[in-house]
Amino acid sequence: MSSNSSGRIVVITGATSGFGRGLVREFLDNGDTVIATGRQLTRRPEILQEERAGFGERLIEMDLDVTLSLEREIFVQTCQEKFGRVDVLVNNAGYGLFGALEDTGEMQLRAQMEVNYFGLVLLTRDLLPLLRSSRGRIFNFSSVLGFMGFPLTALYCASKHAIEGFTESLSFELRSHGVQVCLIEPGSYQTGFGGSVMWAEKSADENSAFFRQSKNYKDFREVLSNGPTLNKVSDVPRGVVRLSRRSRLPLRARFGKDSQATYWLRRLLPARLFLFMMTRFFATNINR
Repeated sequence: MSSNSSGRIVVITGATSGFGRGLVREFLDNGDTVIATGRQLTRRPEILQEERAGFGERLIEMDLDVTLSLEREIFVQTCQEKFGRVDVLVNNAGYGLFGALEDTGEMQLRAQMEVNYFGLVLLTRDLLPLLRSSRGRIFNFSSVLGFMGFPLTALYCASKHAIEGFTESLSFELRSHGVQVCLIEPGSYQTGFGGSVMWAEKSADENSAFFRQSKNYKDFREVLSNGPTLNKVSDVPRGVVRLSRRSRLPLRARFGKDSQATYWLRRLLPARLFLFMMTRFFATNINR
C-alpha cells in the first residue's frame, strides 16, 4: 500500500461530463488525489486531457460501470491495494429516462433503476470498509426531482426518491462509525445532461395516447436547455468541495434557485395549494 501525502483520496463516478468532470477539476484544485471513473473512460482520453496534463499522478482514470459486479470488485481491490482508504466518495453516475410509463419497456425501466439506484447502492456498500477506515464522506447526487414528482419522468423521479430514502437512512446507520453522508439536490443546469437522456420506447409513436404530452415535454426541455439559466454549472462542483471540507455535513444540500424555490414552496404552502399550482403548471407546459 502506498502512502498519499498530497491530500485526500476522492472517488468520483460519472466523471465523463457535466457535474462529474467539474468535480474532478475542483477536487484536483483542492489538492486531492482523484480517482475519476466512467464507462470506458480510458478509451476516451480526450475527456480529461487537460486535467491529466495539469495534475499528473494526482489524477487516476479508471473504467467503471457501476452496474457490473466484476468491475466494482476490480475497482475496490485497486483502491485497497494502492491507497488502503477512500476519504470521499461522490456518487454522480446516472442518466434520465423520460416518457410515459405506458410507453416504457421493461428493460428500460429496470436499467434506469440499475444505473441510478442499485449501482450507487452497491458501490457504496463495496467501498464502505475503506470509507470507515478514514471516517470518510459520501455525496450522493439526487435532484430537485428527488423531492417532487414531474410528469413523464416517473422512473427517473423514482430512482432519485429511492436515493433520498437510502441516503437519509444510511446517514443514521453510519453516524457512530464516523462516516458522514450528504444528498446533493441540484435544480436545472445546462450540463449537457440532455446527452445522457433516453426516451421511452414508444414516445415517438404517433399512435401512443401520450404522444402529444411526450412532444410537449421534449419541447419544454429544449427551451430549458437552450434558454438563459439562473444557475451556474460550476457552482455545484465548487459547492460540493466546500462541503467536503466542513467538519459536519448537512444531510441535504440544494443547488440552484429553482431547487431552493421548489423546496420552500412545498414546505411552506399548504399541500393542496402546492399541488394545485403544480397541476396548473403541468397543464400549461406539458399536459395540454
